[in-house]
Amino acid sequence: MAKPLISKELILDEALDLLNEEGLEKLSARNLAARLSCSTRTLYEQVGKRDELIRELVSHFFSNSELHFSPASQWQESGLLWANAMRSALLTHPNISRLLTTQTRPAIAETVNLLLRDWLNKGLSEELALRGCRVLTHLVISMTLTEIEAPPLPERRQRRSRREIEFEDLIIAKTGSGENQTFQDIPEVFENAVRWTLAGIESEVKQANAGAD
Repeated sequence: MAKPLISKELILDEALDLLNEEGLEKLSARNLAARLSCSTRTLYEQVGKRDELIRELVSHFFSNSELHFSPASQWQESGLLWANAMRSALLTHPNISRLLTTQTRPAIAETVNLLLRDWLNKGLSEELALRGCRVLTHLVISMTLTEIEAPPLPERRQRRSRREIEFEDLIIAKTGSGENQTFQDIPEVFENAVRWTLAGIESEVKQANAGAD
């Protein structure tokens, strides 16, 4: 009797564990097969080669992760809450964040749809809600990846002027951030960028409403 194939879900669960424990450079069919005690051929039959595995893995992560997002009464605040929840999920799993490319971003569609449905329910037009979600998603991913990839504070300061260092010290003192944190990891910087983006969307909403009157 032929040995049953390992389920795709089990393969993806193990791939996520491998990614979290050993990093992106260790995510290979050979290493994954060794952990599952199977052949690389079995993996290829179930999830395809590495590019397909990565797309499946990103989709699997976002489908099974619990994004801690509860809509607010105002669509603008819902946008801020969603952005912070998305950032938190990515920072908690930095190696998943490094897998996000233009090819893998469709895998997070359901996560984005949480916000899209809320905005539509609150009266935003489909065009503005879709465009706003795309812009906000791009902002969150880009800024979070910058946080993850940023070098330690002492290393960055070797390349900065005295005025830049004084400004950074002022922000760190204001927010209570420690020296081991990256400058981009200060939530105030992230939230300001999100609020400015939401303000731009709000301006377009007002213009559209005014034109409809």
